[in-house]
Amino acid sequence: MTMDSKQNGDKKLPELETYTTTQKVTKTAVLVFTWLTIGLFNEITGPTQKDLIIKTNSDYELVSRAISGQSVGYFIGAIIGGPLIDKYEKWCDVTIAICLDFAAVAVFAAPYATNINILWALLAVAASFEGVVNIVGQRVLIQLWDKKATGPLHLLHFGFGMGSVLAPQIANPFLAVLAPSLENVTSTVMPNVSLVPNVLVTSIQNTTPLPRTNVTNTNTTVEYLKESRIETAYLIVAIVIASVSIVYYFYQFCSRHIMLTPEKEVDAEESNFRKVARLVDPATCANGDRWFGIQIFIVLFLCFFNIGGGDALYGKFIRSYSIDKHKFSGDDASLINTVYWISFAVGRFIGIFTGRFIPIRILLPVEVSGTLITGILLEIFAQENDLALWILTIMMGLCVGPIFPSGLGWANAHLEVTGVAITFIVMGMALGAMSYLWVIGYLYQHHGYDMFFHQNTFYGAIVLFFTIFMTVVVKLHRRKIKKEEKEIQMEHEKSETKVYVTTSVTNLIPDFKSDTSNALNGYYNTINSDIIEDTRL
Repeated sequence: MTMDSKQNGDKKLPELETYTTTQKVTKTAVLVFTWLTIGLFNEITGPTQKDLIIKTNSDYELVSRAISGQSVGYFIGAIIGGPLIDKYEKWCDVTIAICLDFAAVAVFAAPYATNINILWALLAVAASFEGVVNIVGQRVLIQLWDKKATGPLHLLHFGFGMGSVLAPQIANPFLAVLAPSLENVTSTVMPNVSLVPNVLVTSIQNTTPLPRTNVTNTNTTVEYLKESRIETAYLIVAIVIASVSIVYYFYQFCSRHIMLTPEKEVDAEESNFRKVARLVDPATCANGDRWFGIQIFIVLFLCFFNIGGGDALYGKFIRSYSIDKHKFSGDDASLINTVYWISFAVGRFIGIFTGRFIPIRILLPVEVSGTLITGILLEIFAQENDLALWILTIMMGLCVGPIFPSGLGWANAHLEVTGVAITFIVMGMALGAMSYLWVIGYLYQHHGYDMFFHQNTFYGAIVLFFTIFMTVVVKLHRRKIKKEEKEIQMEHEKSETKVYVTTSVTNLIPDFKSDTSNALNGYYNTINSDIIEDTRL
């Protein structure tokens, strides 16, 4: 090693250790608040789903597809964010800041869209920027805490749960409220207007009909005590998102940046293709074992595909289901939505401690099994019983909440979670959320409200299957490693035995030579003395 490289190494080493515990905790707190804004954006579409149906003159199937634009956006953001953070780590703070600002603009514009395609595009754009924030933020947190990242990961995603709790409460004052009718005097909820033929939507304050291009005969009139004003709710969310970016601008330009990983020496003559290939090579995340890296990446992708779908499913549809099937009022429906997200957040908060004391190989299967059991209980007890729906909704939130951070902690325990690895995981989640929303939108619209519970049960079963499958893959890999280590040890012991035998034989040879030489010397001395005596004669 040259003197220059030694000096460069000496300069880099102190930089890697300059984050104190206080600085780590502070930056983690900022990241948690950032995840709160992600939760606000991601879940504001759930409680406002019925209002979006009115504004776009559509139905559950079409609005579910529009909301799935968030998943498409996260997929795009994941593709961009992973390589970005791996290559330009020193710009991670300003990257988060800029992405938050652009996401805020798109969120603000979304409720003004009267066309499903425009709404889809705006949500996709906002989610693309939020997706980059998701990748970069998680990568930074894992680098901050390294092998102790399981607890902080649960805390980080607890922030998402808190944002999800606040979203229904922010939206509720601005949601449309149906006027009481003769058919249902106590009802203050919005009906499923897409399932009611020949409906004209009007407001008590304003008797002018809202535009309904698909209405030709107006046999029934639906009046509202309060028109939808969800634009204000989305504006509040946009302001909160944009305000967080200020902190990251401060981190980038007003605080000394600290490199979290050492800069690797790169061959200047290496082609761009080889650089990209090395960046995405699964072997880089699996200690050079490419085949194991490929296996675990595929299983992780499939597992997180379903985890992402389950995360999107219950929170997006519990409010609509409670109104349509259980005839909840609008306020009660918003409350059960909030209760779900509170239990979701509490589940992640508990995960901070359980992740510290319970091995992740046990914790993840327990959480997933709880989700499956709760799904089955919902099928049995909650289709007609309101109390069972409330209780089991709380249980579902407690079980579903910690699954994603626990899954990420599981991945971190078996892989080096680089930006590309997180990209792969988030891509799986994004595609899963999009697919689940498309499926539930179609089933809910055309095959009945109970399909909501059926899909939840399927979600719990399939995630449990892949969790067990992941465990089997890792155990087989470890068994293979132990077998190889045992073979290497046996070879080493054999080589040591050969060396010992060779050394022993070699040690005997000098004694043999010395004894022989002594005997010969004595023999020659005797001959010489005899010759001398004969000469004397």
